[in-house]
Order: sequence, then C-alpha cells, then structure tokens
Amino acid sequence: MLNAPTDKPVLIVQHEAAAHAGTLLEALVNAGMTVDVRQLHAGVGLPALDELGRHVALIVLGGSMNVDQAGEYAFIGEEQQLLRAAVEADVPVLGVCLGGQQLAAAFGGDVYARREPEVGWLPVEIVRRDLLFDGIASPFNALEWHAHSFTVPAAATVLALRGDDPGVQAFRVGRRAWGVQFHAEVDESMLTYWIRRDNKGLRQRDPELLACLHELMSHVVAESRQLCRQLIDNFVASF
Repeated sequence: MLNAPTDKPVLIVQHEAAAHAGTLLEALVNAGMTVDVRQLHAGVGLPALDELGRHVALIVLGGSMNVDQAGEYAFIGEEQQLLRAAVEADVPVLGVCLGGQQLAAAFGGDVYARREPEVGWLPVEIVRRDLLFDGIASPFNALEWHAHSFTVPAAATVLALRGDDPGVQAFRVGRRAWGVQFHAEVDESMLTYWIRRDNKGLRQRDPELLACLHELMSHVVAESRQLCRQLIDNFVASF
C-alpha cells in the first residue's frame, strides 16, 4: 500500500513525558516505519542539522512549554532552526500542537496566548483539500488541549480551521511540511494524565468539561486512533 523507504527511521522529537507519541507511534509501525525518538526531557539533545539526511521524516510533538519561552528552554530556537532546515531540504515534516506552533513560528507565523484555553472534543473543518487529509471527512472531531494558537505566514497554505476561531488547526508550508493544532495521537494514558494534571485550570473554569472528557474517554481515544492512522498513512505516502 505504501511505497515509503524503510531503511531510514522517522525522527520524533518529544519534549516531555506527558506528551509522548501515543497512537502516532503505533500508526508509524503499522505503516512499516522505524523510529528514532529523541526525548528532550530525558536529556537527549536535538540532532545536528547535518543529521537530517539520516532520517526519512521529522515529527515534532507537543508540550506544555510555549514558543516564547526560549529563555527557559534552549531547544525552542534550535528546534525552529531544525524545522527550517528540514523544509529547505524537502524532508517531510509533521508538527503536532507545540510542534505545529514551532513550525509556524519558524517561518514567520504569530503564536499568541488565547483568551481562554481551547480544550475539548471539538469539530474541525477542512477548508482546503490536501494529501494530509485524504480519506478524512469534514468536519471531523479532534481533541484540543492548548492555551496558545497561531497564524501562519503568507507563504503557508491553511488547511483546517475550527468555526469562527482565528487560530489555525492545520497548514502546510513548502511541499510536504504540515503543522496541526489538535491531538490525533492521544491515547488513554495520556488523556487520563492530562485530565488529572489539569494544567489549563479547568477545575475552576469548567469542571463539567473535565467530567465530560473523562466520560467520553473511550470514544475519544477510539476515534482519535482512527484519525491518527489515516493522517500517518497520508504523511508516509508523501515520503
């Protein structure tokens, strides 16, 4: 089904333990790929720019840190350099949540703090058809869990939005570099921990939302797994 080379691994950049690859890893393995996971929170550094050629693609995951915290997290600026180098070298890229924000910022997009966090099992509308969304109906539901959103530079193509919200849900820059804001990779362990940690302050702001997400967990995880599998199959098809 897929013609992607398997002699080189997919490079995955993980920022923290609570934002791991989840079902994305499962989908890559099912697609016949090997992976090289760099866990920055465990002290593993980003690869040098000249190491990109050893990998078939680059995936940058989410995290609770923000793009404007380069003073606290040295990797913020270095990661943006890596993303720019990957796009310039035509290495396929997928940025998830923080990774998508980093990709946008790397090319001049604006990442900004939202008035209220965007959290929930929410509808996303595809506004432009693209390889990444082949076989995915519009609108589709996805898990949102972020307090920042982003705009993209003029050179990027906006692919998905959420209603009248100004934040972008998916975009492409260059030939095959994509950023998404939602979390298709979420699994039960990840969502359970996020609800318990509540780093968006929802117990005070909207406790019913947390309860609803807990009640819907099995459904959210099952639907997210299907979405993730299709997105990754489409991503791998670009290799």
